[in-house]
Amino acid sequence: MEKTKTQPPTFTKAMAPVRPQTRIEVVDILRGFAILGILIFNMLSFSGYLYWPLDQMSPINRAAALFVKFATQAKFYTLFSFLFGWGMSIQMERAAQRGARFAPLFARRMLILLLIGLTHAILIWDGDILVTYAVLGLPLLLFRKRSDKALLVAVVVCILIPVLLSTPGPAASFREAYGRLFEEWREEMMIGYQTNVHSQGSYLELVLHRMRSIRSGYTGVIYWGTHVFGMFLLGLYFGKRKIFHHVSEHLPLFRKLMWWGLITGVPLNLIFVAVTNSPSLVPPDYYDLATRGARTIGGPALCLCYISIIVLLAQKKDWRRRLSPLGAVGRMALSNYLFQSIVCTLFFYGYGLGLYHRLGPAITLALTFALYRLQISLSDWWLSRYRFGPAEWMWRSLTYGKFQPLALARGARPKMRAAVSDDQTLSDWVFFIAGRLLFITAVAFAIVYFCTLGLRLSVNSTSLGRRLGVQQVAEPALDQTITFFEDALRGDLGYTYQGVTQRARVPVTEVLRDAYVESGRLLVAAIGLAALIGIGAGGLAASRKHSPLGVSTLTLTVIGVSIPSFFLALLLRIADIMFYRHTGVGLVPVFGSALDRTQSILPHVTFPALVLAARPLAHITRVTFVSIS
Repeated sequence: MEKTKTQPPTFTKAMAPVRPQTRIEVVDILRGFAILGILIFNMLSFSGYLYWPLDQMSPINRAAALFVKFATQAKFYTLFSFLFGWGMSIQMERAAQRGARFAPLFARRMLILLLIGLTHAILIWDGDILVTYAVLGLPLLLFRKRSDKALLVAVVVCILIPVLLSTPGPAASFREAYGRLFEEWREEMMIGYQTNVHSQGSYLELVLHRMRSIRSGYTGVIYWGTHVFGMFLLGLYFGKRKIFHHVSEHLPLFRKLMWWGLITGVPLNLIFVAVTNSPSLVPPDYYDLATRGARTIGGPALCLCYISIIVLLAQKKDWRRRLSPLGAVGRMALSNYLFQSIVCTLFFYGYGLGLYHRLGPAITLALTFALYRLQISLSDWWLSRYRFGPAEWMWRSLTYGKFQPLALARGARPKMRAAVSDDQTLSDWVFFIAGRLLFITAVAFAIVYFCTLGLRLSVNSTSLGRRLGVQQVAEPALDQTITFFEDALRGDLGYTYQGVTQRARVPVTEVLRDAYVESGRLLVAAIGLAALIGIGAGGLAASRKHSPLGVSTLTLTVIGVSIPSFFLALLLRIADIMFYRHTGVGLVPVFGSALDRTQSILPHVTFPALVLAARPLAHITRVTFVSIS
């Protein structure tokens, strides 16, 4: 019998994308959780408050900044490092099953990741982590065949190196050498150049600034590169042991890691945050040990605690259902990481809305969760139509040297999940009803709160209101609103003043009653507007569902449903202010023909109507499209 020659497997076959049914869901959830943590911490840098002195912040902003630094700093890039090493082990396993050479393809992947990272660091944002991963990923190849014991020893050594360099003797000489490399960036910070170029510079000026500072920007890897590599190795160890493949067999391990990480991580991170903000707490010689040394061990410790908590919660059916939306973000983690940089730089930097150093940590923390909620919806929508995210597709195509299939076959697209499954247990129903009651209570409180805040936020003069910055309007309004609620708890609603030329003292209860009546009218008008436009837009999109018009309409509905109403209101307010500053004319025409009238009616009617109509408009358009299709 004639023997048939077996062809060696190609790189493409050896490293084909993981099928959805074979993916490990908890790992995708961990990636999505890491994307959230990275966004929370990076938002301090985007907004310009990462190095802002705490004593120059208001109490609420100081509390928000301390929370972000304690809960996220050095925890989530280490989590991503851990998952990076774990992913390499999976790629090695799949290549071995097909008899393909792994090292050449992995090296090409790292080279493409390096190019993506440099592009990101120069053209988008200089806080890039991808270049570090690409550079440190290549030495990881040297450990792919090491024993489990050798990997664990290397993990301990890599994490302890920054701690040893932080001890009093080595710390001084190492700090001096590092300071010489960092001198250029430090001088720019001292003269305020970085603040000016971020808040007032054009896009070209920022690109040139990033190109000049890219060398000093990556010198930080000297300090924390070894413990990133240590987390690479720990992830590789978990992958080789197939711990995430058989989680049920390793639950005692995750329980031990959770308690060990909590007991070790919380005190060390408290020391790190306290000494960073109050250096006088320790002798100068021990400052590095109490900051960098404590963070080097405390960060990975809390990181392992987070991993263990997510894994243990995911073993319960109800919690797995609550955490599953994070999996969509995790499946396209690279795309979402780049998306965050693009959106946030446009929001804060001078070539965008220019809100750098204008929104405090408390407000930016709220914006963080709003942006992440948008990413969940967009990721879920994208993955229902495509195999992987756009950046992942580009990375894979460049690695293999040819375009990879992107769109899902129509029959392979997942069906919409039912809101409540048939086999839902009694406990699920209890959680469902309790959640709805809690949601209704929260919405009722939010309505009362924002109606009261809106009274304080309204500026009598439209032109004056447009000249004021968002923070200049918001901070006094928040202080007054908090004071009002303190009085309300004591049964004293107090009085307010109305009018411009003739001031009248009016009870707050009367003002609230008028506001609720006006809100009811606005609500009816907004729903009518949403129904009228939504039915027409949905029908038009259904008749041309494969055209650019249909696709763009559906995309806008996803965005409309995802964006919280308060965030949309903030965007409209910012847009009106910025438009007025550049043109001298309001984005929405004021009452009457004169632009300098002090009493503005239309903006107060149009803005709330647009905000109220956005979500029902998106829902009605979507339902109409689905029904007709």
